[in-house]
Amino acid sequence: MSTKLFMRVVEIVTGSVKMNNRDLDIEFEVPFDDDLTPNISTVAVYNLSQDTINQLKRGQKFTINAGYKADKGLALEGEISSHSTKRVGTDKLTTIKVLDSVPYNANKTLQRAYKKTIKADALIKDFAKALGLKIAVLRLPTNKVYKKGYSIDGEILKEIQRIAKDCGASCYISRGQTYVRPIKEGDNHNFVLSADTGLIGSPEYFEDERDGKVIKGYKVTSLLQYRMNTASIIKIQSAEVKATVRVRKGKHVCKGNTYYTEVEAIL
Repeated sequence: MSTKLFMRVVEIVTGSVKMNNRDLDIEFEVPFDDDLTPNISTVAVYNLSQDTINQLKRGQKFTINAGYKADKGLALEGEISSHSTKRVGTDKLTTIKVLDSVPYNANKTLQRAYKKTIKADALIKDFAKALGLKIAVLRLPTNKVYKKGYSIDGEILKEIQRIAKDCGASCYISRGQTYVRPIKEGDNHNFVLSADTGLIGSPEYFEDERDGKVIKGYKVTSLLQYRMNTASIIKIQSAEVKATVRVRKGKHVCKGNTYYTEVEAIL
């Protein structure tokens, strides 16, 4: 096991508030996946002062850096959607819900007609703007041209998903940003997951079907690893498996003595 994977670090910043696991007991579960439905993370902090609790505001930016003393990075970036505090025995527990997107109305509709020969990327940009989504990457395998024009009269989110699918792309929200790009394309951190870098147990092979296609990949668990997130490109190296995969979903978990990341990643 690498010496980098010692001395767990959790650092939270929201507004002018800074918290860390040296001074406070902090737990969290941070889910991530490759669709446009915003994920909600749950963060639990014990025995916060009332002054700190009063500074937690709905809509406020919220980040978690997690890892180890020699290697830490961004595990969550979003906005506070709610928080509550209650007594648990002799402790005071504050639970914070964090949305990994800017708040938007997923059911918002639009009625609009577009000119002839409009391209798919132009439509997606306009629809995202109407929803208030920030696009970090827009890269379509096929930028479809709608020769007869295009009309929308319904839910914007469904139209974005349908156009992306027509163009062979995946669309998802991650760390407050929207991504539309080929399903096997992602962010390559040149990270190799092995026993030395935190791999726990053996990768589990899986197959499932999506849109009529068979998807193959591996389920893996490791010591908490912030580099593994939606669309992360990682290399798995174990006694049984050597493969380059793209993460499609998973979660980071910190609770008590458990500190891990589990993902499903496709070949």
